[in-house]
Amino acid sequence: MQHASAPARSSLMGRLRRQMRSFGRDEDGSMIIFAMFIFLVMLMVGGMAVDLMRFETNRSRLQATLDRAVLASASLNQQLDPETVVRDYLDKAGLLENLTYINVTEALNSRTVTARAEMQMDTYFMKMLQVPQLTAPASSVAREAVTNIEVSLVLDISGSMRYNQRLINLQPAARNFVSDVLGASTSDTVSINLIPYAGSTNPGPLMFSYLNGVRYPTAILDDKGNSDPSDDIMFPNGSSCIEIPRSAFNSTGLPPANAAQVPHFMNWTIAASVMDWGWCPTDATSIIYASSDEAALHTAINNIRMHDGTGTHYAMRWGLALLNPTSRPAFEYLNANGAVSASFVNRPLDWDSPETAKYIVLMTDGQITEQTRPVDQLHPQNPTIELRRRASNQRYNITSANQNVTDFYKSCDFAKANGIIVYTIAFHAPAAAQTQMINCASSPTHFYSVTGAQGISDAFRAIATQINDLRLIQ
Repeated sequence: MQHASAPARSSLMGRLRRQMRSFGRDEDGSMIIFAMFIFLVMLMVGGMAVDLMRFETNRSRLQATLDRAVLASASLNQQLDPETVVRDYLDKAGLLENLTYINVTEALNSRTVTARAEMQMDTYFMKMLQVPQLTAPASSVAREAVTNIEVSLVLDISGSMRYNQRLINLQPAARNFVSDVLGASTSDTVSINLIPYAGSTNPGPLMFSYLNGVRYPTAILDDKGNSDPSDDIMFPNGSSCIEIPRSAFNSTGLPPANAAQVPHFMNWTIAASVMDWGWCPTDATSIIYASSDEAALHTAINNIRMHDGTGTHYAMRWGLALLNPTSRPAFEYLNANGAVSASFVNRPLDWDSPETAKYIVLMTDGQITEQTRPVDQLHPQNPTIELRRRASNQRYNITSANQNVTDFYKSCDFAKANGIIVYTIAFHAPAAAQTQMINCASSPTHFYSVTGAQGISDAFRAIATQINDLRLIQ
């Protein structure tokens, strides 16, 4: 065997070392390696984005389907089994296998449906990072409560409502409000007190009797000052308003018993074609108590005739009292006399009664006025000649406008303090009336200032929608 000489081996090793050093110093191709690294990083980040987009698409689809399912099943008008409804919605969307939990809770006037679901999604790219799956969760709760709703619907029927077709536009809006509120309920859950008012508010002869109101005496009057009986008149007594003292505005129950009857008179000039005589509306336009009779309420609204004055503080006081549980004995009395149905003999419900909501919806077109009275409540001219057309010494004010506004605010504050939600509508109303309505409402968002047929219709419809609200609560 031949062996390389020592010099030859040394030369070979030298060349090898030189080549190794040259290779180590050579930078050719380094950018290719870096570019490949960047490409792999971009591919991984882009792949993660694709996986996350797929995840969010599936999650939002699952959540939206679950939301629709629980909303449909929570409706009290839903005749099918609520759990079956939820399952059917998910099944038709191809998502039933993802349902993990469903619970239905039903009370007397409410239904709550809770559902949860999870979708396992295989990843395409994130599995390279040891994340083979993503879990898309969905949870939804819907509740519809047809609460025991008590509404005092307080409507201004003063003579100024004849301008700009205000009453004509009010009537269909009020009818629609009644239908909307009653239409979303069963007949024994929602009651409406319809309270028309002008200078005063007429509680009707039954409530007048319950409160032991003191009527002015039936009288035959000689209105011509002669001895001819054929010229005598029977003083009319076709209304039943009671005088409410200022002290009564320091409380929230029914007005005091044994109060005097409001006299039969007009203060301002009558528009006889659209108005009936009286500061106090006639008994035909008196309060309707705790009614769910849609047809009867519509008829009453249709038959409204305007009267004199704007005693909003009295109307608000009645609206509050008829939501106060201390008035329940009066409702029992009205039921015994056929004025309140047996379904509502227990109204007004307690302030803290579960699933009970109380509302006052007050509409006016004018500011609160002073309260004027004839000096002689049985003067022969009271039924025929307005006080403003007679000598000034034949009338006087029992309270000023400012005093009445103060009393009005007291009732508004009492209502809100007891949890009553107060909506107010200023309809073609001047600034002073708007201020009064804003201050009375539960919040600025509970106040509406509107004009025209569409305006009043939209306001009442918006309020009815809020009363009947079905909410997705999670």
